[in-house]
Amino acid sequence: MKLVISDLVAYSALGVVVAGQDVNDTANGMADVIQGKADCASVAAIFARGTFDSGNIGVWVGPQFFEELSARIPSVTLQGVDSTAYKADLDGYLSDGGSSDGAASLASTVNDYNSKCPDSAIVVSGWSQGALVAHKALEQVSSAALNKVAALVTFGDPNGVFSNISLPTSIPSSSFSSSCVTGTVFDPLCAQLPGDFKFPTLISDIVGPFASLPHITVGAQQAEAAASLVAQFPGQLADSWDSFVSNLAPEQFVRLMLTPQHFTYGNNGMAAEAADFVAGLSAVQSAQ
Repeated sequence: MKLVISDLVAYSALGVVVAGQDVNDTANGMADVIQGKADCASVAAIFARGTFDSGNIGVWVGPQFFEELSARIPSVTLQGVDSTAYKADLDGYLSDGGSSDGAASLASTVNDYNSKCPDSAIVVSGWSQGALVAHKALEQVSSAALNKVAALVTFGDPNGVFSNISLPTSIPSSSFSSSCVTGTVFDPLCAQLPGDFKFPTLISDIVGPFASLPHITVGAQQAEAAASLVAQFPGQLADSWDSFVSNLAPEQFVRLMLTPQHFTYGNNGMAAEAADFVAGLSAVQSAQ
């Protein structure tokens, strides 16, 4: 255990690269509609942030995806999963396979919004642990609201290395977009692992990739998030130690491989591609 903490503390001293524009890590558009503070939009999108991410949509993927959606859909309201219900911590990822409280909160928001705006198309989305939360939430959404879910959009989706939740029958595979970094340098949490993939066997195999994380940040907020992630990881790992140990089987160790490429979805063009996918869906177009 001390080895994990000492390695990560050493990484926290690394410098960060700061470039690009800052983003807003919070979106409460659907909540405003539910509370009567705003009118219904043609399309409502809710996003579940990843582990350690700030606000209710984070800084790594949510703001970029929402910006791209707003550029393509004239009438869209944007929402993050309530951060008081969904802590986006390591324990929720390891113990629950995606926070159960977060999934319940996401489903509740979708149900409440659908009750208020039954004609709106709904987009459910998430990155990393948030992708797991999105999958789980769809199992709890009411049948009326589920019929208005036009798309499930995920980034760096670890569903395949956890419980591999299937899509609800009312959501066809053509309405599901899952972005994953593949190729020579890939995201192990979602990519098809090559036959000669070497599963990690040492703690250093987990903490090692963090050395490169600060060098892929865009903007001061991502730089701060990278430093915060490295600072938070030891304490949360200690809190989740039992769950962590249960994941030490070689075939499950991949769940813990948070490589730098897992944090690039907001900046590598995939957020724009996902927004194109959503904007092109007939259910979204007919709602406008």
